[in-house]
Amino acid sequence: MTKQLNLRVDESFAAAIERLAKKLNRPMASVLESVGWPAIEAAEADLQFEADALIAWEEYELTGACVAPTEIETLFANSLQKAEIVLDNRGENVEESSRHTVV
Repeated sequence: MTKQLNLRVDESFAAAIERLAKKLNRPMASVLESVGWPAIEAAEADLQFEADALIAWEEYELTGACVAPTEIETLFANSLQKAEIVLDNRGENVEESSRHTVV
């Protein structure tokens, strides 16, 4: 299911999306979705990381208990893995949109 959105964006941004859409021979909406999803996923991952870090800090302040170094390494490794997945998806989504026909 699709939903029509009316957005006000900077003229240079609109021109860049239009140029890319022409180069990929895709509708502007398709291009915007393919580049937008990775940005949304990255922003959500950042927000979740910040929320988790705040919870950990609050627990430390309340209890004085610290997290073991191995847990911290695991936390950062997981965050790095999520960031790498989002980064990898950025290129794939643009390429994928150029292979599919959207009417």
